[in-house]
Amino acid sequence: MMFLRIVARSFNRRRPRIAVAVIAVLMGASMTSGLLTVSTGIEDKLAKEFRRFGSNILVIPRSDTIELGFPGISFGSVSEQRYIDESDLWKIKKIDEWSANVLGFAPMLYQVVQVEHEGNVQRAVLTGTYFDRAFPDLTKAGEIWSTGIKKIASYWNVEGNWIEDDDNGSVLAGVSVAEKLKLKLGDSIYVSYENPETKSTTTEQLSVAGTVSTGGSEDSQLFVPLSVAQRISGRLGKVHSVQVSALCVECPAELIGAEIEKKLPYTQAKTVKQLVRAEEMIMDQLGQMMLLITVVALVASGTTVTTTMMTTVMERRREIGLMKSIGAENSTIASIFLAEAVIVGVTGGFLGYGLGNVLAQHIAESVFSAPITPLLTILPVTVGISLSVAVLASTLPVRRAIRIDPAIVLRGE
Repeated sequence: MMFLRIVARSFNRRRPRIAVAVIAVLMGASMTSGLLTVSTGIEDKLAKEFRRFGSNILVIPRSDTIELGFPGISFGSVSEQRYIDESDLWKIKKIDEWSANVLGFAPMLYQVVQVEHEGNVQRAVLTGTYFDRAFPDLTKAGEIWSTGIKKIASYWNVEGNWIEDDDNGSVLAGVSVAEKLKLKLGDSIYVSYENPETKSTTTEQLSVAGTVSTGGSEDSQLFVPLSVAQRISGRLGKVHSVQVSALCVECPAELIGAEIEKKLPYTQAKTVKQLVRAEEMIMDQLGQMMLLITVVALVASGTTVTTTMMTTVMERRREIGLMKSIGAENSTIASIFLAEAVIVGVTGGFLGYGLGNVLAQHIAESVFSAPITPLLTILPVTVGISLSVAVLASTLPVRRAIRIDPAIVLRGE
């Protein structure tokens, strides 16, 4: 009881200095809480934002490669053209462990065609794909799940209208093709494809529903629903490749690719390494930056606590000397100051957690344009770190206090 009265009296008599120590811990705790909340809560949102810029896994069929030449002389190799069955695409969403991480996919079927518009003729790549295809009963809840280019490549800049998957008479033209053929919205074009095996030619009349600009190879392509491309090329039920957009925060994209290969054993799932590495690098750099800021804030708050406690020890030298002269042990003196440090640390930790949530919300909305939910699990971490900083920062002042010689102090030296 006497111990508690001594600690309480010390707080009452030195409120301004205690307030400075609490504020110092509060500032460090708020940075810790805020940045932990941001790094934990925004990681998933940031990964989803990355997914807006395209796929990170490419699924292609396995093919047999045959080496050509004579002994000691190589003429190169040839590979048999194989396809992925469209009827198997639903299995990509039904992989065993990481199915929830598959945000969407878009199959691709390519063919070089001749495009004619008002006497202008141009060769271009006609690409068949899903735009917004609905699949029933693919989720655990049995809900309709939709996928396609609109979902995995929302960065596409489309002028005009997107195409529906059941629209057999429309085309989305890349801006380069549209410029060369002088296409406008609503124009009709004739697309001709010559089958290399049968030498027969298929011609379709299509209406330009819109133009697409991405700054990439898509600018030089024509996009139609997959069924239209299959009909023109005679490859019914076949696709060349599948672009998969997978959310990879806790799992490497390679693991999702391996699961896709298990479901479709005649395919290879290759990660787009440049994109995956860029995402990982940004995530790592963001984490390192937040860690650095947090460490600097904690060091600054710890230094302030040390300075404040050291000043308190100097002010209480006579009190400490008197306590020692009447029999107080060094452990008792140390316990008084450490108790004050614990109160400062816990108080600053709780207040810092609340201020940190406000800070995290501001950072999330101003930098990432996304709201963030406070995480209660951050509270014990924040309080624990604040308590550790306050106690460690008091180590030097406590050592100075227990070294005070009561005889010298009481003589006024």
